[in-house]
Amino acid sequence: MNMRLIAHPHVVLAVVLSVALAGCTGMGGLGDLGGEEDDGNVETDSSDDSVNEAVDGDNDGSSDGDVGLDSMLGDGAGADDEWFNLSAPSYYAFDLAGMDEETGEQVTGRLVYDIEDASGEEVTTSVDYEFGDEQYQSTTTGPTDEVSSQLFLTPAHAPVLALQSASLLYYFEMGFTDPSVGNRKQTSVDGETQVTEVLEERSYAGVDCYFVETTVDGELAQQSCLRGAEGGIAPYVATYTEEGDLELEVELAEYESR
Repeated sequence: MNMRLIAHPHVVLAVVLSVALAGCTGMGGLGDLGGEEDDGNVETDSSDDSVNEAVDGDNDGSSDGDVGLDSMLGDGAGADDEWFNLSAPSYYAFDLAGMDEETGEQVTGRLVYDIEDASGEEVTTSVDYEFGDEQYQSTTTGPTDEVSSQLFLTPAHAPVLALQSASLLYYFEMGFTDPSVGNRKQTSVDGETQVTEVLEERSYAGVDCYFVETTVDGELAQQSCLRGAEGGIAPYVATYTEEGDLELEVELAEYESR
């Protein structure tokens, strides 16, 4: 996935950590981020002195406070307020849209995770994934931690990786500050200007979030709706190509915690 976002050392760290922790935390795992390499000539109106400091400068409305590395990458699967947990009985349905990598055509699809309690220590997980001509279905019963880890290795997890990537990129970019309406950061690298801004509050299938938009040189690069660090991954993300075409959109359409 080419998110066309300017790369920073923080993002590189996010990739390394997410690869190591994918499947183990609620916000682990990124896809192929693409973007430019950071040559050190970063000009920004926000302070990057520490990844554990709040964003200064043009970051208004960051009253929610800083988010430490431990809270971002801790055992998210056990958090009471985290909505996405593939180890617990629940139902998730995502609407998909975007570009077919082989044909370049715009296609649609759907991803469903249906997780039922099997014995108290085991769950039965059914996965139904369709995106254009690509399809994947499976049903697995086993210990909750093993089933959850296995799901991260299936083609059906690509949309979830996009949701996780949006969350991690925002936090590394914004200095581990929880999203709040008015948060804004502008960064310039090699003549390209990237602006990330929290615009409003939204809700997808009952999951509340903060709608974030990122532009590069005024052109839309990514939209997402992010939770607080303790609240789990984003329920919505959309990424765009340099030509302005929709690359991938993942939207939570149905959610039930059982």
